[in-house]
Amino acid sequence: MTSVKDQSARDRNLFKDTIWLGGVHDGYPQVSFSEYRKLRITDEVKSDHRKLAALMQSHLTFGLLESVMRIRVPESVLLREEDGGRVIVTSDNLHQLLRDWQYRIRETGNTDYSQQWAADVQTTLTKAKRLLSFEFYGGYMSLACLPRDDFEMILFQLASIGEALTEGSHTFPASVLPRQGISWSFVAGAFDPYRRQMEEAGWCPYLVRIISERVCTLTYASTQRPFLRGGAKMHSHCTREKCAANNINSEGYINPHTTSACVCTHNRPPFPDVAGPLSHGHIPVLQWNKAHNKFLVGTSSDTPYVAISHVWADGLGSTTEVGLPMCQIDALVLVTQRFISSGAFWIDSLCVPEVRDLRKRAIGLMSKTYRDAQVTVVLDSGIRSCSISAPREEKLLRVLSSGWMQRLWTLQEALLAKKLALLFHDGVVAIDELLPTRSDFDVMDTLLISLAAEVFRLTKYRRYSFTMDDGFTVSDVITCLQHRTTSKAEDETLAVSGLLNVNPAELVNLAPQQRMRSLLLAVGKIPCGIIFLTGEKLSDSGFSWAPRTLMGHSTFFGLERNGYATPIGLHADYEAIYFRTTVIDAQRAIRLLLPEKEAYVEVNHDSDPFECNAILLPSPVVSWEFVQGVAVLVTGREASGNEGFGGDRLVCKYQKRFVLSPRSLDKEEPTGKEILRVHATSGIMRVRLV
Repeated sequence: MTSVKDQSARDRNLFKDTIWLGGVHDGYPQVSFSEYRKLRITDEVKSDHRKLAALMQSHLTFGLLESVMRIRVPESVLLREEDGGRVIVTSDNLHQLLRDWQYRIRETGNTDYSQQWAADVQTTLTKAKRLLSFEFYGGYMSLACLPRDDFEMILFQLASIGEALTEGSHTFPASVLPRQGISWSFVAGAFDPYRRQMEEAGWCPYLVRIISERVCTLTYASTQRPFLRGGAKMHSHCTREKCAANNINSEGYINPHTTSACVCTHNRPPFPDVAGPLSHGHIPVLQWNKAHNKFLVGTSSDTPYVAISHVWADGLGSTTEVGLPMCQIDALVLVTQRFISSGAFWIDSLCVPEVRDLRKRAIGLMSKTYRDAQVTVVLDSGIRSCSISAPREEKLLRVLSSGWMQRLWTLQEALLAKKLALLFHDGVVAIDELLPTRSDFDVMDTLLISLAAEVFRLTKYRRYSFTMDDGFTVSDVITCLQHRTTSKAEDETLAVSGLLNVNPAELVNLAPQQRMRSLLLAVGKIPCGIIFLTGEKLSDSGFSWAPRTLMGHSTFFGLERNGYATPIGLHADYEAIYFRTTVIDAQRAIRLLLPEKEAYVEVNHDSDPFECNAILLPSPVVSWEFVQGVAVLVTGREASGNEGFGGDRLVCKYQKRFVLSPRSLDKEEPTGKEILRVHATSGIMRVRLV
């Protein structure tokens, strides 16, 4: 029996039809991923760049699918000849292949066979990503001089298959295959045929960059119409780094009416009635008394209420003193009465005064405000442009691409809510209803999983509240802040402190430049990977490793282990390369020779020279992949005493973050610079980073 979900799944392609370069798959025995090309390579193929490119496409298509799924996949399943004889590869049948594979995985359960299969899948996907990276940075397809559009579409086709298999591999129980994410979105970095098409169709460039984090999401979004708050003109100055339409200047800010014909006046709660509760540490809650045409103000301790989560760019921004148009207030009351008959609600526009002292008190209570609300309702013009009857993937895309998902303050509003509901054009949908579940037919639908990933993070507090006594981790917060921005940088720590179980009232009276240091000290447990984040660092003594902001980090090396922030530095353990003190400058390339790894690591630097004698790493050196590194200067050794940090530590001065290039020792490559070779050793370093 064919369901709507079945039809929807068939209609959605994981990648667009792509030219097939002519690689021959059928007619050969099924072999491992590593043996696939060896079986098909001939002298004729070796001498023809086009045929080498075709073989690579076949290897990363049929070879990858067969190796991971452990079945035969004939050419007829994915290839189709068009009128005129052109052969294309299509994803029409890929959904069914993935479902059948996941069904077979579930049948194996937690057995020795399943464990070996899972290990093989992880190894194969890692090898496949390495091969695709080779093509991305200039492999056989570059040498074949393919037309640019064909080259880009083939990269996306191969990455889409890799991403689908990576998502599908999560069908293995976590005890069999730990969740080790392999990202394929690097293909969108420089080669992105969809980005150009979407921007030409009116999509905001910043939003396209966000969507590009997952290949399947980007492919789907490229087939959908954009929603542009305020029209295309408001986004004419947007870039891939920021959405200009989201950053509102409070000067000249005007609240729109619900209809263009409306001329109603503003209304506001009595200022003393809001100021009184705030001055005593209580949260003011509003009810509209229609009979007397005025607000009644209570407190959260005696009035169940709905919290409103919104972005100022949609026109609901204000303060207690200014208020909102009466038509907007009527609309707010109607929304809240869906959940509470009294219509009691809290919204920053009416419950947070402009008076500095009271505003600080309201901000100090913000996390409690959203924790205590019966339900938090999301009002966003992008989400409201979509019907509740739209396909689930379309609703997810509207949430993912909404302004509400891109702003700093709305993160804690979503994460701390007891219940989170989103207002669509013709109804309200609880956020959990949008997400795939274990019992859902589409549980491993690659597109739904891809679209739901960021939205799913917003449910973490509610799903795991019984096991998350310590609240969110710094890693959680950095990951969630990846694409969020704010018009007021000084608000960042205030907006996330509640997630980290730090009272924002402890920070609100500090100077903005002191808040990040104080927040990290209050949290204490810090992911070691924080030192590898890009961007500016703090200038505070002992905190030169700490980022000025937790926002906007596209790649975060969380590491499984934590360090500890103390007033005198970060106590942590790292994989490291250590060597004699060396000056790093722009005049020469430094090659750190690691005989025990049969590898060397090349360090290039283009700015002012500095000294270092160790490089801290997020993982051990592997001779074939790029790695982040932080150069440090070891200045001494200290005993930890009874501080509980586990023995003696090396005192290290943070110097510089690098992208390092490990290479095999037997394949030293030429460079245009003078080369200084330095013998080095690798191992674990216990450090106090200052």
